[in-house]
Amino acid sequence: MATDDERRGEEERIGLRQEVSDLRERLAAAESHFRGVVEASTDGILVVNGEGVVVFANNAAAALLGDTRAQLVGRQASFPVASTAARRADHEVFRAELRVLSTEWEGQPAVLALLRDVTEQNLADTEMAYRATHDPVTGLPNRYLFDDRLRQALARDRREPKRTLAILFCDIDGLKSINDRHGHAVGDAVLVEAARRIASVIRPSDTAAHLGGDEFVLLCEDVDDAGASAVAARVTAAFDDPMAVDGVELVVGISV
Repeated sequence: MATDDERRGEEERIGLRQEVSDLRERLAAAESHFRGVVEASTDGILVVNGEGVVVFANNAAAALLGDTRAQLVGRQASFPVASTAARRADHEVFRAELRVLSTEWEGQPAVLALLRDVTEQNLADTEMAYRATHDPVTGLPNRYLFDDRLRQALARDRREPKRTLAILFCDIDGLKSINDRHGHAVGDAVLVEAARRIASVIRPSDTAAHLGGDEFVLLCEDVDDAGASAVAARVTAAFDDPMAVDGVELVVGISV
């Protein structure tokens, strides 16, 4: 017959086994929850061991890198360690933000890599910056960008007094009457064609900007008076031929 001490010892062992069992269940539940969170994450999550081999990748990482999880796991990690443009396995370029943290995997030091696709955000930022500095009708630099380039050119001239520059103001002749007679859609088409003609006769280093309405301006660096006159003559000659806009032939001139 068991003594009281033996019964108490047996009860303690049973209670301990139950606690261990409960703890294991809680750990399993926590691990399952953690894996669920990781798998549901829209960010790519990878674990790379000390030998540089991918030992874990979630679905988002596989989709981001253009591979399957089976292709990623066991492969030598080859992604960059900073926010950068990269190329998927299908050769599509994307931009990713990468954060790297120290961690452990199966008791060994490892690296946790968090990947976030910022391609669309970068495209949106680029588009926003473009719209802030370019005319929406012609696509040429606007007044803000022209002023910035002019300040830079003047700063270069102060450093190198022998440098010269020319600023040419241009007005499209009769744009108001075109708008009044044919509508603003035709007037905008005239501005687009005018921008194309101006850009076609200046150097790649020159800046042509649309200030608004019928006003354009050119910034030409490293030109003397004769060079500036030659640019003005080329721009004027570019408007010798009539413009065909929406089936309407328009004779459009420019004053420089």
